[in-house]
Amino acid sequence: MTTQSKLKLVLGTAALAGAAVTVQASADYGPAIWHPICNANWYTTGSGHKFHVIHDMEGYYASTVAWFDNCSMSSASVHYAVNGKQDATSDAPAGEITQLGVTEAHYAWHARCWNQHSTGTEHEGFASNPAWYTDAMYRASASCTAHLATKFGYAKDRNHIVGHGEKSRSAWVTWANANLGIDATCNTHTDPGPNWNWSLYMSYVNGGVSHTTVIKDNTAATYVGTWATGSSSADKYGADYRFHSTAAVSEPATWTGSLNVAGSWSVYAWWPEGANRSDSAPYIVYHGAGSTTVNKNQQVNGGAWNLLGTWGDFDAGANDVKLSCWTGTGFVVVADAVKWQ
Repeated sequence: MTTQSKLKLVLGTAALAGAAVTVQASADYGPAIWHPICNANWYTTGSGHKFHVIHDMEGYYASTVAWFDNCSMSSASVHYAVNGKQDATSDAPAGEITQLGVTEAHYAWHARCWNQHSTGTEHEGFASNPAWYTDAMYRASASCTAHLATKFGYAKDRNHIVGHGEKSRSAWVTWANANLGIDATCNTHTDPGPNWNWSLYMSYVNGGVSHTTVIKDNTAATYVGTWATGSSSADKYGADYRFHSTAAVSEPATWTGSLNVAGSWSVYAWWPEGANRSDSAPYIVYHGAGSTTVNKNQQVNGGAWNLLGTWGDFDAGANDVKLSCWTGTGFVVVADAVKWQ
């Protein structure tokens, strides 16, 4: 499949019909986008969520989301899906995570006889090619997996966080048959394959090196000058957003995130798109070395987390992101939400 075939995440049939689409955060896991699917492809009861299964899509994020959303597809589901990399400006950002219509209380159809014992996450990419197994994907997925392990009370170890092809590890098969109440060999898949970096992934799942994702909506920001409040755009984050006409004045919106560890963080912004938005909205990201200005086109890619960049020198504690209105006149800049991950 070509890069051009990687369509922006849309809600299949609604988008084709031209219907308005409201993007909303997951009620189970705040950093994820909630995306309902057409059919109730899940069990409402099971034997308890006792472990987590890592899958790869053998394909691309947006097309996988659309596949699960197909009303003629009634044989599979999964709890979460994570994007690996942004291959084009129209693609979702690396590390974007979507909850695919199955609540954490229910049991997705993702791993045959393991279904009523587990949760699962699909990851963009291919077992034979590590190019889509990016750091942003590992971090986003690991944060979600850590959340699930904490919620359901299972250990954050390789007995409880496994690949779809874990049957190839004989020691785990013996352990799982005795401790998880499953047939550990009922699956035929081999993903996520030999290129998945389990050591790195588990280090992100566990303790000190794991990042606590920070999301700040516009209501948590501070403003200089006159920023009006809007709520009409369906692709906003939360209940509303703020906007300011572009002008040669220094009147920024400022979000402040408290980061739990120093080091490498990825920073994202969310905005509702529109033709009257600036195509060069200047975000100023503050990190240990100073600040970096990143211009973003707010006429496109609304209703999603857009990567501003990744920097390795963040300090623990308070870090700012500003949105300036000092750019080409005749438009508005929109301050909605910012995420550090």
